[in-house]
Amino acid sequence: MSDKGISQMSAGRARGRGRGQQPEPGPSSGGNGNGRRDPTRGAGSGVVVHSQGGSYSDAAHRVRPGVPVQPLSAGRATAHCTQGPSTSRGGPGDAQAARSSDLSRGARRGNRAINDIIVTRPSALNTKKGETGEVIGLVANYFRILKKPEWNIYKYRVDFSPDIELLGHRKAMMRHHVPRLGSFQFDGTIIFSPYKYQNDPMILIDKDDKDQAIQITIRFVGELLATDGQYTHLLNLIMRSTIESLNMQRAYGPKGTKYFDALQKIDIREHNLQVWPGFSTSIRQHETDIMICAEVTHKVIRMESCYRAMQECGRNQDEVKRLLIGQNVVTEYNNLTYRIDDVDFQLSPKSSFEKKSGEKITFIQYFRDRYNATIRDPHQPLLVSRAKARDIRAGRPEVVNLVPELCRLTGLTDQQRTNNRLMRDMAQHTRIGPQMRIKRFVDLNRRIQNEQRAQEVMQKWEMKLDRHLVEFPGRVLPKEEIRFGGDIYDRPNNEADWTFLTKKNRLFECDRLVNWHVICTDRDYNLTTKFLSMMMSTAGRAGFQISNAKFIRIRDDRSTSYVHAIEQACNDSTQIIMCVVPNQSGDRYSAIKKKSLVDRAVPTQVMWTRVMSNDKVLGGAVSKVMIQMNCKLGNAPWTVRIPLKGVMNCGFDVTFDANDKSRSYGAFVSTMDLRQCNTYYSAISQHRHGEEMSNFLVVNMMKALKQYEQIHKEPPGRIIFYRDGVGEGDLSHVMEFEVRKLVDDLKKAYGERAPKLAYIIVTKRINTRIFKKINGRDEIQNPPPGTVVDDVITLPERYDFFIVSQSTRQGTIAPTSYNVIYDQTGLPADKIQIWTYKMTHLYYNWSGNVKVPAVCQYAQKLAILVGQHIHAEPNALLEKRLYFL
Repeated sequence: MSDKGISQMSAGRARGRGRGQQPEPGPSSGGNGNGRRDPTRGAGSGVVVHSQGGSYSDAAHRVRPGVPVQPLSAGRATAHCTQGPSTSRGGPGDAQAARSSDLSRGARRGNRAINDIIVTRPSALNTKKGETGEVIGLVANYFRILKKPEWNIYKYRVDFSPDIELLGHRKAMMRHHVPRLGSFQFDGTIIFSPYKYQNDPMILIDKDDKDQAIQITIRFVGELLATDGQYTHLLNLIMRSTIESLNMQRAYGPKGTKYFDALQKIDIREHNLQVWPGFSTSIRQHETDIMICAEVTHKVIRMESCYRAMQECGRNQDEVKRLLIGQNVVTEYNNLTYRIDDVDFQLSPKSSFEKKSGEKITFIQYFRDRYNATIRDPHQPLLVSRAKARDIRAGRPEVVNLVPELCRLTGLTDQQRTNNRLMRDMAQHTRIGPQMRIKRFVDLNRRIQNEQRAQEVMQKWEMKLDRHLVEFPGRVLPKEEIRFGGDIYDRPNNEADWTFLTKKNRLFECDRLVNWHVICTDRDYNLTTKFLSMMMSTAGRAGFQISNAKFIRIRDDRSTSYVHAIEQACNDSTQIIMCVVPNQSGDRYSAIKKKSLVDRAVPTQVMWTRVMSNDKVLGGAVSKVMIQMNCKLGNAPWTVRIPLKGVMNCGFDVTFDANDKSRSYGAFVSTMDLRQCNTYYSAISQHRHGEEMSNFLVVNMMKALKQYEQIHKEPPGRIIFYRDGVGEGDLSHVMEFEVRKLVDDLKKAYGERAPKLAYIIVTKRINTRIFKKINGRDEIQNPPPGTVVDDVITLPERYDFFIVSQSTRQGTIAPTSYNVIYDQTGLPADKIQIWTYKMTHLYYNWSGNVKVPAVCQYAQKLAILVGQHIHAEPNALLEKRLYFL
């Protein structure tokens, strides 16, 4: 495993593949029933819509008459109110399907606190729009939500006496009253309705399935305002119900609600895979309009069943558990997704479970009757999927048992990811260019506009979706000049790539490498000497003087052999060590890095023989390795024009320990005023679950400030802090604890001389996509690097902007979102945007722009190195070098 390879994987690979699972209760070995769901009702959104509710709508007054107090007939609580053209009650089968469906409807959001919108825009900010750059026409993956001017939403609190604990049962009971209350949304506590009811409070009487009278009290609590967090929550529920009416499978992911169309699945038979296309959607208020963001997404399904994968492990139970626990699977009979938490070898398809009716039935018989599915091996163990606490509160079984034979694994294995041919074939279906992506968005819009069931849902709420994607002007910032040695400035190409320039120019900074070691096996010695000869020649032309290395030859490629050789090399005041390895063994790489970075404080460069022997990539690899080694000695290969002095850039990122999820590491990287010196400071902090991260962040910041003062004899005038790894739900916590504590500590330490702070949240994993529109033509293409968007699709409560800093030859480029949550620097929005774009040029593991400011990319690289490989804090003697490249 080469350092270069790790860098490219971490910097270039999209992060955060959506897990996208919303398990539906399946057969359970306990007494919670089988949790079946009516497949005709979609994935369940908590949306209650009556098909004939239009007769109750009054556009002028929008008032519903009061409902007389009267008991309902016995057993009404188990009836099923359909969404079809008929409002008649179904039979026992429909009632059972309704109950099981209700157990899932809105469980995720119904049990989550909906907070008001968090305002992070500074009150003194006059404008967040910049001016620098060439104006171009842009298109984004947003559709405006059109609504009538008189569209109002009213909130009513619903109380049950005696109380009904299960969310699904509450929703099932409220569904019976749709003919009287009209269309509404119910999240388990609050009704959102377009109607103002005349009676307040309103009392209804219903009966549960035990024939016990239930009193339902509905009280008006106010109108829903656009500033309420529930406002966009409601809109998302409505749109979710609309898209589910298109018969798409719903799932949840870190970037919102996802929908997959199993009917449009793509078979890649050569690799035994399926790809399900789909969309991820979200609605919120933007600068002037409410808009829905729709992004294309995919789910990869392996054709092999879990049973087949288990057979490859033989009878080794530990190996089976190691293979399956933590994996996501899709059931063949209803296309639902589950996470495997355990494998129960005491249960088999011959085992019985109890249905809600009290009847006991075997898994074999259940799947034969319910899904016409035949289980061939009655002795296979069962998979266990445990519901989360919120799902249990929603009425789902605590434990769901799955038959391996009927489950297929999702996602790709590590071995599959290293198969270049497989990844290339799959990319033909998943890496979509701008033109095709736009077509997917338009097709989704057309389905919503043309299919009757979708339009019925939208019309109930008097909502309409604009047929065209939103268009707006953006700006392209001037192209940055790259500064090399000898005070030479050169411009990169239009793809923000200056690899060619690094080969023809001298490095901006470099030292002499005179005392270094190379560790390799006897069989790789000749290959290594050839590679080093090329590297020394390339380095000489770049101004980097490298003396001959001292070789330590080992007999085998075991981890212990490399560790002992590193110990031997470090006894000679070595500047750097190169380790040549025959393959990408994670254990060996971890052992090398832990020995060199934790125990001995010597940078190491790990090289893979497959790269050294590949003539097609050898020239590029030699140049990149030479640059990496120069950086690890504390030098900068290039820089850009820095207009401000006295500025310290900081980056922070967090990752979990791969071996212990209760531990995480916060990586902090800062510059020491790039205008005067190109040195860095880095620190890593380990913290357990529940520990306040802000304490570690501030401590590392103060250490960096001391280092800055040692160099410049005074504190920086400004600190621009780029904070990565912050989710939407963590924003208020970061503002309340991290920013406040940092500001207070700066004032305590420096008083009136305290640096002026700008704190910027950096978000890479977003669904927003931006396209450049070619004037006079219908052609769409990726926007050029340096494209800035600070209006229309930004958020009114934030000081935010988007920057497209990279270029891509395949697929669609994704912008990065920046949210300035605190700013004392006095810099206008224009300068903040330009400075941020400049910082994307200074990541030295790649001769081109990266997606985020370099300090963020460095922090991510450091966090991954520690969290995945060395699992300990590196030696403090290395904190002034970019040893983690």
